Amino acid sequence: MRTPDPRDPRNHPNHGNHRNHRKHRPGHPRAAGNGNPLRRPADRLRFFVDILLMVVLIIGLPLAGWAAGSLTYDHYQGVTHSQNLGKHRVTARLTADTSHLVPVALPGGAVGSAPVTWTDASGKHTGRTVAFEGQKKGSSIRVWVDRADRITMPPENSSAGLTAGVSAGIVAAATAGALVSGARAGFHRSLDRRLDARWEKEWSLVEPKWSHRSDR
Repeated sequence: MRTPDPRDPRNHPNHGNHRNHRKHRPGHPRAAGNGNPLRRPADRLRFFVDILLMVVLIIGLPLAGWAAGSLTYDHYQGVTHSQNLGKHRVTARLTADTSHLVPVALPGGAVGSAPVTWTDASGKHTGRTVAFEGQKKGSSIRVWVDRADRITMPPENSSAGLTAGVSAGIVAAATAGALVSGARAGFHRSLDRRLDARWEKEWSLVEPKWSHRSDR
């Protein structure tokens, strides 16, 4: 039977324990449990607050934009519906030539105004409307009138409400982002001031001993 060589470190009775001791010795970063023994509670708080604010940004910005855009769009739709309610088109006849002409870049040439008259179930009505150059007295023209038989603008479509809703959503999302970013910056400044104040207080106690000023 071969006698174990005592000079071989593998045959040392504490060889395995030495490895385990080196692997888990106190003060080793793995023994600290958090991966970084120099990480302070304030650093962990800063990290968790940043994560929380990031979640708020990811979830809150789309929600804020969608809510503001939807409310604005619904509001414009309601206003447009009430303004368009009762509007209808009638065929009128010019009672004079177009006057007060203003040159514009339109196929019809210059634009002016002319008096018109029309008749419906409620009787005969008169008014004044926009007309193009060349439309003479007696010409037929289609005009929009409201429930009170007054000439009015054509009904508005939903494009204005859609544009306003999109704009409101963008503004709301940008505002929410600015508020969250401001809250993060304010929290970091407040935490840094507290840490600086604590450091100065502790340094005022330690510095005299390190510099030996307390022995003089």
